[in-house]
Amino acid sequence: MAALLLSSWSATNSTIAVPSIAAFALLLGLVRFVTKPKPPRRTIPSPRDTLLPFISCSQAASLPYPPNFLPGPRDVDTPHGIMRVYEWGPEDGKKVVLIHGDTTPAPMLGPIAMGLEKRGCRVMILDLWGRGYSDAPLNVPQDATLFAMQILFAAASSPLSWTGAASGGFSIIGFSLGGGIAMSFAARFPYLITSIVLLAPGGILRYVPNEYETLFFRYPFLVPSRFLRRLVAKTLGLSLTGEPTKVNNFEWNGGTGPEIPLETLDVAAAVQWQFDNHQGFTQSFINTSQNGPIMRQQSDWIKICNVIKEEDSGSPSSSEPSKLCNSKMLVVFGDADDIVVAQDVSEDLIRMFGGQEHVKFKTVSDGHGFPVTCCEEVIGLISDFWKLESDY
Repeated sequence: MAALLLSSWSATNSTIAVPSIAAFALLLGLVRFVTKPKPPRRTIPSPRDTLLPFISCSQAASLPYPPNFLPGPRDVDTPHGIMRVYEWGPEDGKKVVLIHGDTTPAPMLGPIAMGLEKRGCRVMILDLWGRGYSDAPLNVPQDATLFAMQILFAAASSPLSWTGAASGGFSIIGFSLGGGIAMSFAARFPYLITSIVLLAPGGILRYVPNEYETLFFRYPFLVPSRFLRRLVAKTLGLSLTGEPTKVNNFEWNGGTGPEIPLETLDVAAAVQWQFDNHQGFTQSFINTSQNGPIMRQQSDWIKICNVIKEEDSGSPSSSEPSKLCNSKMLVVFGDADDIVVAQDVSEDLIRMFGGQEHVKFKTVSDGHGFPVTCCEEVIGLISDFWKLESDY
């Protein structure tokens, strides 16, 4: 009887166990499929790939940031994605690189670049990663090193020599975040730089707007992407109701279309368009807020100040010191700027230089956006500082 019961129990349980094991194996396989590591996505493409191929030339020309807004555009393929560079001006002119801020694309500094080109300069502007028509690299911090590499990529892609021994080096202008990038680049490559101009520079800010310091920007992986987008929109004063540019069945043929007058520049509209149409902007802005050269860059600034004061040759060759040695730096502030406070930055720079012999401070009457609203005055200050001919 016992044997019969045991046999019956074994048969019943084996019948139950077989489908249970099969179900467990199926569940395990499904879990492994779902959690299997996928090849990392290296970049988020810019509107150059996600928008322009699907609109007509006339539609592209009517965008708040048209692809032909500035002269001499080129797209440079790099290990971190494709980046947009503009370069124009006389080939034998003074070479100048202009670096924009953390929210605005390249056209913001277009009027200043145009003014310098009219005074004989060869100018270069690039869209920083995740802005304008530059891709947004993923799985890499958007820090001073990444932006330094971007400047080198832009220079190396030029038909002219910007970094060779016979190039003579180049001057650099940085606005806001671009100021921190410019100083960090100069600290790493002082022998390439001939002069530095900073416009409301980040880099050594004592504080930033409260929104930048929120827990969510420090730990964005804890926050749903839709909520991050809302936070970025609130921080920058952008609208969430804006819609991506509508596309149709036309294909943009890469033509330049009609020339766009710089007077039509609407920075606020360009930033809103970028927020609506660049799928990598939100992540890039947060990445830069965490890792970019906005604060605590004193070591780089002290290093370049020492080069300018001739306490460091700034050159790998002891016989040829950097052209920055025994020079001056121009720093321009807006008197109503509540992001970059003139008194704080100027006090810290004077302390680093040990005086004002090697730094020149100028102030214009406006807020943080003065490079656009006061561009003619800024062009005049830079022209006087570099002794450029106004009737070139």
